[in-house]
Amino acid sequence: MEGYRELIANKKIRILLCVELLLIAFGIAGLFRGSRLAVGTEDTEQLLGEGVSLPAGVYTARLYCESEEDGVSIFQVVADGMRYKTLLCNPAPIYSGIPVQECQFYLTDRVNQLRIVVSDYGEKPVFVQGAEIVTGTEGSRIYLFWLLVFCMTLDSFIALALFHKKKPIPPDKQMVLFGIPLLALLSSLPVLVDYNIQGVDLSFHLMRIEALAQNIRQNQMFARLEGAWLAGHGYANSIFYGDTFLLPAALLRILGFHLTDVYRFYIVAVNLATALISYICFRKCSDSRYIGMFGCVLYLFFPYRIYNIYNRAAVGEYTAMVFLPLLALGFYKIYTEDTKGKGYLRNWGILAAGFTGIIQSHLLSCEMVGVFTVLLCLLLWKKTFSWRTFRVLALTVVMTIALNAWFLIPLVDLMAADGYYLGHNAGLPIQHRGVYLAHLFYTLQAAGSSSHFSDNGMVDTEPIGLGMALLICLFMGCAVFLKQSRSEAVGRNMIAKQEKKAIGIALGLGLVAFFMSTYYFPWDLLGKSSKLAGVLTGSLQFPTRLTGIAGICIVMAACIMGKGLLREKEGAFQGMLLLVSAVSVVFGAYQLNDILLDKEEPIRLYTAQNLGHSAVLGAEYLPENADLSHLIHYHMPVCSEGVKQLSYDRKGLCVDAYVKTGEEGGYIEYPLLYYKGYEAQSKDTGEKLTVVKGNNADVRVLFPENFSGQIQVKYKGMWYWRVAETISVFVGAAILLCRIRIRINRKRGIQTNCVC
Repeated sequence: MEGYRELIANKKIRILLCVELLLIAFGIAGLFRGSRLAVGTEDTEQLLGEGVSLPAGVYTARLYCESEEDGVSIFQVVADGMRYKTLLCNPAPIYSGIPVQECQFYLTDRVNQLRIVVSDYGEKPVFVQGAEIVTGTEGSRIYLFWLLVFCMTLDSFIALALFHKKKPIPPDKQMVLFGIPLLALLSSLPVLVDYNIQGVDLSFHLMRIEALAQNIRQNQMFARLEGAWLAGHGYANSIFYGDTFLLPAALLRILGFHLTDVYRFYIVAVNLATALISYICFRKCSDSRYIGMFGCVLYLFFPYRIYNIYNRAAVGEYTAMVFLPLLALGFYKIYTEDTKGKGYLRNWGILAAGFTGIIQSHLLSCEMVGVFTVLLCLLLWKKTFSWRTFRVLALTVVMTIALNAWFLIPLVDLMAADGYYLGHNAGLPIQHRGVYLAHLFYTLQAAGSSSHFSDNGMVDTEPIGLGMALLICLFMGCAVFLKQSRSEAVGRNMIAKQEKKAIGIALGLGLVAFFMSTYYFPWDLLGKSSKLAGVLTGSLQFPTRLTGIAGICIVMAACIMGKGLLREKEGAFQGMLLLVSAVSVVFGAYQLNDILLDKEEPIRLYTAQNLGHSAVLGAEYLPENADLSHLIHYHMPVCSEGVKQLSYDRKGLCVDAYVKTGEEGGYIEYPLLYYKGYEAQSKDTGEKLTVVKGNNADVRVLFPENFSGQIQVKYKGMWYWRVAETISVFVGAAILLCRIRIRINRKRGIQTNCVC
């Protein structure tokens, strides 16, 4: 506190803070302007003709039109005689059944002769009835965001410099403070441009971000379905595929950033989180900042992790990899620490945090980790079934389920309620997708573009392997074991017996995982052995996913080896650790540069509407009787005979309508994809109406005879989902309060027996 007072007392610091506050106040003032009409419909002819003049800002062009064809014609905003990167805009498709088409665009400077151009490629013409341009506070929000980031960064550096001047920071701490951000920045090299690199899954994950952002804008954040998918029908992506970690990206999208920038920010954030968490975990397992940075470098530049980010754009999988070091640390502490030691029972928290992160990122990664967790527990069965260790493991399972009940209960509920297209993966052969043994020694780490090994062999292969650095670690392991054996013969242990066992298990599991990623492992035979095995192997899809498990195991083994080597101050081995770190950075930098130079199709997505609404990849979460060709078109509700809909208003997945029926009653099928949890009721009487699955899996609402009144149809989920959410919130809050209590008591010198 005294240091902060001295900091504020500095005259130059006070002036800087005043300037920053004035700039922030200017940005806040811009937030009160609100949304406004920049160009009205009365200027439609000028907007479609010679153009208009607009200052810098974020805008949305609206086209009021009628089209009988879906997604054939496009419209966009263009301008003549402007500087490079002044107008950022993509074409937006024109859909039938939507009276107002939108196209978002960005101006970095004033632009003259800006106009809307309609490109009509259909057989039937598009009838334009009007056009307008609106703007809001997005420009001020973006300015304020960058200003706050700049001010916080600048103030942090100044404070750090002043504190260092007063009390010098040790070199090892400086290495960490500056090394982690720099390494994260280097691993983010392919996004330090103004575009994204096309990945196999990129459009799907960008659509996840956009759909989540739209739900939040419509105050439907907790609806669990997003109406932006499939021409407004909605898609249960959030229920089947956790999007918790996409929430910051969605909030940036709401601030006003376009999807290209949002996704680039997300990658930088993931790389920074990976660097920070891996450093902390490897430092804690080795009690050395140097080993912590060594493990951080190896894991951050692990070729398969980089491949997942930039070649595949596998957001779920590379986000899950952020939390693998937590599992490595948790199991290491549980199986190596004294079970009667102080704080041993609290080790469940590390594992629960790791499993929670993986569950919320990528369920397939959780399945793979689960298999190797069971294998590890069986290998160490004596300690596993000792009372205190078993208690920690049981607490991990119970608390992980409780923390994630809000996500797991709806997932299991919907899986049991219906059949989905993902079930079609059961029994699919995947062995041909495995890698060759040559991939173990493939160390060039070039960008690559082919993973069809059964057809192309290793020609232009993608970098699916361990890489040079981890390969050296394998050889180092052999050398250390040989030296350990000789040392034990003369009564000198370079590495403790328990550490040697941990190294052996980690290397063994890593090699097993890599073997399972090859085509030599009998995946197809395993898939045919039972229905459950067929489901598990089919859902895995690519055996190469197990390369991530192999990587974390070998990195963990390398860090435990490094711990023993540094303790003995073996100069040659210390130099080897530094050399391996350099190899990892150099080869990783080569891979990143090669990706920038060789990967084609740079993506500059400024207009979210250009993304469409049907990027569902394999449509795994569609009900089995849903027809995708029906769902990709906008359409109005369909009434049965004797039913009249006199009004219809829709916002997201919430429909308000006025309905009248005859003496026999009837139904209306709404353009909403049916999942368990839809509810309909009369707004006049509160009477519940029956909701069932209709044709093409649309939501069908059944009406009684002689019904007349205002109704509402919306997705609410089930009441016991709310119970699950309450459990997760309560358990999370209890853990947080318990941890705060432990910290307070620790400062006071009070010992506590709380297992949190």
